[in-house]
Amino acid sequence: MYGGARHLESSQQTDMFILGDIGDYKNVEDIAAIASASLIGMDLGLVLSKGVGLGGPSLNSYFDTFGLEGILANVTLVVILFQITRWVYTTFYAVGRPWSPFVFICMVIFAQVLHDLIFYHAVLQSIPAGKNEMIDAAKRYAAEHGSRAVSAHAALVIAIGVIAMVLKESSAVFFAVLVIGGLYILPFLLNTSGPKPPPPPPPPKKKDPYEQGLTGPRF
Repeated sequence: MYGGARHLESSQQTDMFILGDIGDYKNVEDIAAIASASLIGMDLGLVLSKGVGLGGPSLNSYFDTFGLEGILANVTLVVILFQITRWVYTTFYAVGRPWSPFVFICMVIFAQVLHDLIFYHAVLQSIPAGKNEMIDAAKRYAAEHGSRAVSAHAALVIAIGVIAMVLKESSAVFFAVLVIGGLYILPFLLNTSGPKPPPPPPPPKKKDPYEQGLTGPRF
């Protein structure tokens, strides 16, 4: 009996780390897990940006300028990318095959890279500076990091995907505690000081016209 209790306890602990199936686009309930995982991913991104300096001044400036608006835009983008990936996965891969977290994550990465390329060439390159502040911030971020930004975004969607799969199989209590905790610390993270761009050089000192008259040619 004691051995059976230990086996049950071990089984319950293992279930916490099962990567649940979030690949069916028709399952609307999974969107809550994906959106919640996106929120946790944004918290992690803020910790790395504000605390470690990952992302540099341009990313920190983006969070400082847009705050919750920037978080909302990023979370919504991730949910859209995952939903598109879920449709592709269900339509072209999942028929007759078991759930594959690896294949799904690869598809999400492909969707993210494709989005970054389209967004850079079709949006950032076509909208002139000064038309949209968020677009201008994205241009500064792209100019600072270049192709490294694509790798960073891929790492972020991998983390979000794994968190969403874990949340899919977690208890309602664990789900609620994690989301509420993520929401609680979000304002504190947004208002944490991070790396700033160097200040502009001071303007050249103007010469006194009177001194110029004294030192200049007399004839």
